[in-house]
Amino acid sequence: MTRALHLLQPNPARTSLRRSGGYTAVFWWAVLAIFLQFLITANLLDAIGLNVPIKIHPASIIVLLCVVYLLLQADVPIQVRFREAPGLMLFVFGIPLLGIYSIFFNGFSGSMVYIESFWSAGLLAISLESATDKQKRILAWILITLCVIDAFVGIYESLTYTNWFPLVLDPDLLDKLTDTDVDFRANAFYAHPLTASLITAMAIFLIYSMRMRFLVAGPIFAVLLVALFGFGGRTALGVTLVVSILSAFYHLMAGIVRRDLKLDFVLAVLVAGIVVPVIIAIVVTQTTIGDRIMDTLYYDDSAAVRTTQWAILGRLSLRNWLFGISMVDLSALKYQIGLGSVDTDIENFWLLTFLNLGAIAFVPFLCLFGGFLVHLARRTASLNGWLLMLSALAIDSTSNSLGVKSSDLFVETAFLVSMVGFKGFVRAPHFARLTLPLPGRRANAAIAGAPGRLVPAGLRVARVANSR
Repeated sequence: MTRALHLLQPNPARTSLRRSGGYTAVFWWAVLAIFLQFLITANLLDAIGLNVPIKIHPASIIVLLCVVYLLLQADVPIQVRFREAPGLMLFVFGIPLLGIYSIFFNGFSGSMVYIESFWSAGLLAISLESATDKQKRILAWILITLCVIDAFVGIYESLTYTNWFPLVLDPDLLDKLTDTDVDFRANAFYAHPLTASLITAMAIFLIYSMRMRFLVAGPIFAVLLVALFGFGGRTALGVTLVVSILSAFYHLMAGIVRRDLKLDFVLAVLVAGIVVPVIIAIVVTQTTIGDRIMDTLYYDDSAAVRTTQWAILGRLSLRNWLFGISMVDLSALKYQIGLGSVDTDIENFWLLTFLNLGAIAFVPFLCLFGGFLVHLARRTASLNGWLLMLSALAIDSTSNSLGVKSSDLFVETAFLVSMVGFKGFVRAPHFARLTLPLPGRRANAAIAGAPGRLVPAGLRVARVANSR
């Protein structure tokens, strides 16, 4: 163990390179990849006339190059990476093998999901792990800024019933979902309203970890909450509110038991208990933002699809159960159970993955995927990290998100890694404390902040020391 920890230390010969050049560049290239995942979607490409299906997203290529660079530097031997982060490394090496397995038994169609939705997220985690805590905190602010911008766009779309970018159902076929197919839903820059809801919910959990001042966190939380209504994700909204309430109650009780309850936390809970219901009431009754959620608070067509989809298991052959089913055969079975229209599909990524891999490979997939998520959550060393991971998993489980090419896990990885930067972080004060000086005395020059100068009669400025 001692040898492993020693090997994890940066090579002294490359220390200057790591901090001044190469490793900083890796971080910013990874940030660029996150930007591209937010901005380059099939919706955007269709809106600007570039109707060319994306087989491999540019963000996936960027993080792959970043990981190749890190491995070539060899600051941390590959065996030490496996020893210290087995969940991450097994995920990165195991997911491509599952993709090859899928290609061998069921063809190329649908196999790119393992590269785009899963493998790229593991590569991003490796790329960002070399970042400093300060860089990870910068990443957190970048993510929050992107989410707030998208939230304002989503709110605008919900108020005006206009989409900036038409929703594209299948990036490979560029099928568009028209207003006549389903009720209107905002999607902002995101690929799908459900993706918008998921990422907005994750942004709320990130706020809880950033230790920002309530005057800043409060308005951001309000904007994101209103956007959740606009994007129309019922599961995302429900999970976020329920988990937030339970988390606040837990911290309140724990603070009372440990006798370290902070006044600002109590005030935040009291204000949220009053303001959040008011915001929800105004959004629901006075605007069109919450129309989709309020109009579908019943057993609608979407809920019916989630029940019908399981009938497909009764039509599988023994080979399909063991080794999966090809996309051509799956499409035929979907028509047979009534899920063949443009706005209906299997709405559970667990079921889609099982159908693609079969029982033999699905068990290793569960182990690899679970190990990766546990690795990310443990690195945060925070309850909020576990809540974000579990909430995102619950939200994703109600759609086909990770069963098709999507950015969900990629962006979730960015959120969880950014949380690591706030481990043990103490917010520095940004104000000066004013105290009355002793009459007729010179203030200490170091405290006054102006060496060799007299402090004017009246006030002496005592700078508050940065606690970090």
